[in-house]
Amino acid sequence: MYRFVSESPRCTVDTAAEALGLDRREAGEAVRDLRELGLLSTAGTGGTGGTAGTCVVDGARDAGGAGAAGAEPLVPHPVDFARVKVLNPLQRQVNRSQALVDELRSSLDQLELRTPRSQHAHCSLEVVHELSDVRRLITGFADECCDEALSSQPGGARVEEVLADSMDRTTRLLGRGVRMRTLYQHTARFSPATLSYVDRVTPLGAQVRTLAGGFPRCIIFDRKIGILPLPDDAKGAVIVRDPQLVAFVAEAFDRVWTIASDLSHEERRSDRVAATSEIQHAIISLLTQGESDKRIAQVVGISLRNCQRHISHIMKSIGARNRLHAGYLLSKEPFGGH
Repeated sequence: MYRFVSESPRCTVDTAAEALGLDRREAGEAVRDLRELGLLSTAGTGGTGGTAGTCVVDGARDAGGAGAAGAEPLVPHPVDFARVKVLNPLQRQVNRSQALVDELRSSLDQLELRTPRSQHAHCSLEVVHELSDVRRLITGFADECCDEALSSQPGGARVEEVLADSMDRTTRLLGRGVRMRTLYQHTARFSPATLSYVDRVTPLGAQVRTLAGGFPRCIIFDRKIGILPLPDDAKGAVIVRDPQLVAFVAEAFDRVWTIASDLSHEERRSDRVAATSEIQHAIISLLTQGESDKRIAQVVGISLRNCQRHISHIMKSIGARNRLHAGYLLSKEPFGGH
C-alpha cells in the first residue's frame, strides 16, 4: 500500500484498493496502520493526524460508504517520519531499561564485595524449590554462558512443551558459539518430539548422544555452575557453585559421554535396532539383580507398561516360567549372547 501510494500521486483509498486487489475494509486497515506509523495522511489533514485521515479509514471500513471519505487523496510521508514517531520512543525506553540494568548490576556488585566469606561458603549450595524459579535461573545462567554447556536429561522421551520452552534459549546459546553437549537415554530415539528438537539444534552445532542407563539429571554452565535435582522432588533443584563439586560432576559427564552413541538428524533404522538391544540388556541386568518392574522402568527411562512388555518378551524368548527361573536361565546362558 505504501509503495503504491508513493508511486501514485493523489490516489485515494478506492483507487488503491482497486489497483491492489483489496476490498475496502482491507484497504482501510492498511491506511490506518500506515497513519499510526506516521507514513500516511490525507490531503485534508496535511499531516499524520486529524479527522479527515480518520474518515478515510472509517469510510473504507463501511462497505456501503463509497462517499467523500474514500475519495480523499492520500499523501505519503518519508520513512524518517516513522523512525521519529515509532522508533525514537522505543529507543528511549530501551535506554532507560539499560540504565536500570546497569544500576542494579552495580548495586549487586557492591553487595557481593561486602558479603562475608562465611556467607559465600554457605551459598555454594542453594536450594530452589519452585519450578518457575529454577527455569528463570537456568535462562539467566544460559544467557551468561560463554564457553560450554553440558546437560543430561534422563527419563526417555521429553515433554514437548519443555522442549519448546528451551528452544529459544538453546538457539541463543549456540548462536554465540557456545559448545553444547546433551545426554539422553536410548528411549529418546523413539520420541518424535525429541527427534524434532534434535533435528533443529544439531545443525546449529549442538551434540546429542544417548545411552541405555542414562546419566543423572544435571546442567552445567562453563564448568562453574551446576544445577542438580532435589531428591524425590521433580520441581526443585540445587544450584551448585562449589568448584570441586562442579568439576566432579563435569568429569563424570565426560567419561559417560565417551561411551554414549551419537543421535543426529540422520538417525538410521540400524541405530534404533542397536538402541533397542542395549535397552533390553539393561533390563536383563537389572532383572537379574532382583530390581522391581517399577525401578527397572525408572532406570531405563520407559513406562512401566512398556517395561513389563520387554520383560515378558525376554522371559518368553528364553522359556522362563517366572522371574526366578529367568534369573537362573540367564545366569547359565546370557540373553542374545551377552
